[in-house]
Amino acid sequence: MYKWHDDAWKSWIQLGERLPHAVLIQGAEGQGEFEFGLAAAQSLLCEKPNGDGRGCGACPACHWFLQRNHPDFRLLVPESLAPESGVEGAEPARTEKRSEQIRIEQVRELSGFLAIGTHRAGLRVILLYPAEAMNPNTQNALLKSLEEPPPETAFLLVTTRPEGLLPTVRSRCMKFGLPPPDGARALAWLKEQGVTRPEAALAQAGGAPLGALRTAETESERARFIEGLRKPGFDPIVLAEAAVRVPLPECVGWLQRWGHDLLLARLTGRVRYYPDHAAEIAGLSLGCEPAEIAAYLRRLVEARALARHPLNAKLFVEDLLLHYQRLIAAARVGA
Repeated sequence: MYKWHDDAWKSWIQLGERLPHAVLIQGAEGQGEFEFGLAAAQSLLCEKPNGDGRGCGACPACHWFLQRNHPDFRLLVPESLAPESGVEGAEPARTEKRSEQIRIEQVRELSGFLAIGTHRAGLRVILLYPAEAMNPNTQNALLKSLEEPPPETAFLLVTTRPEGLLPTVRSRCMKFGLPPPDGARALAWLKEQGVTRPEAALAQAGGAPLGALRTAETESERARFIEGLRKPGFDPIVLAEAAVRVPLPECVGWLQRWGHDLLLARLTGRVRYYPDHAAEIAGLSLGCEPAEIAAYLRRLVEARALARHPLNAKLFVEDLLLHYQRLIAAARVGA
């Protein structure tokens, strides 16, 4: 858990004995929502919590939890979030392409876990991340456990897209929102990570520190990509070839933030994500109709959902860039 979670943690501890059987932890992507969920799960299982309610890290329960083999804990994540992808606790991925979904078999396998008593005479905890990675059938399989939870059981569903969950699932959970990270703490953390331009990276990531760190790590690729977006006469094929060297969700995110700044500049004369290019964005926006920018942003939302498994990555990016080029074709700036 990160320093910018301190205020949210105080709110979590205040729940105390009122903690319901299912909590939907909602946070923006890149602010450490998974780490918060893990800390919450550990605190519920810890046998000697610290004064601030966090897991002590020393009791047998914490030792087992940190080794990801606590008998009263289950972590459900997609195979794509196996340990080598940065999320620990999942079973090793198979050699073929890893699933991006929490599979229905994973949820059904909980039946045996829920059918027996707890091993440590305390709570059993199930953490699902990201909860929106469940398709409707998987969510319906989970729904019975949420509707008729066994005693001494807590479900923690962590999500950055609560709208991706069925209304019936959301209604069975108490909502717990993670507030945006404090800017000063986020900047201090980014400086500790060696980010040379933390203010710009944090702005481009929409205030999400982990997103800002990824932005900094791909700074050279992002800079080349943005250089292309600045010029109405850019070559979409050449730019797409460079873009596919980074994860496609990152590339689509760059386009989304650029598009949001176009719309914001067109309507208000301000930008949010790319202040270093404010004048150029304002010039490009003059030739765009707000409704057309909004339509393009909707297209990018759909593209973001498909970005992890496109049939052809290069063609996928080329299509998005061609639509962008048509959008700004009438911009009153020089190429």
